[in-house]
Amino acid sequence: METLPLYIAKLFFLLMFVAVFTSCTFIPEKSKNQQYAHECDMFTKKLSLTYVELQGDFCGNSNDAAACLFALGVAIPIGSLLVSGSVILIGNTLHWLEYQGSCDEGVIANYLDKLKSTE
Repeated sequence: METLPLYIAKLFFLLMFVAVFTSCTFIPEKSKNQQYAHECDMFTKKLSLTYVELQGDFCGNSNDAAACLFALGVAIPIGSLLVSGSVILIGNTLHWLEYQGSCDEGVIANYLDKLKSTE
C-alpha cells in the first residue's frame, strides 16, 4: 500500500481543520459542574470552554473570497480560542488557588492550621 506524500497529508489536515472550525467562535462560560460550591463559599467559579456558530452573512458582497475564508475559517476561530483559553486558564487557576486557601480541605488552609497549632 502506498502512503500519501507529506504535502497531501498536510493539505488534508488543513482542510479538515478549516471545515471543522469554520464560522465558530469560542467563549468562556461558567461550568455546570461546580465541585466545591456546596463545601465552601467561594467567590470565583470554575470556567469551561464552549463554542458558538457565527450566524449571518459576514462576507456579503465581498469580492475577495480568500480573505473572507481566512477571516471566518482561521483568524476568528483561532483568535477566540487563544483569548478564551487564556481567560479560562487564568480563571481556573484563581479558582483553584481560592479553594486551596479558603476551603478546609485545601493545602494552604491545612498548612496554615498546622502553623497555628505549633505556636
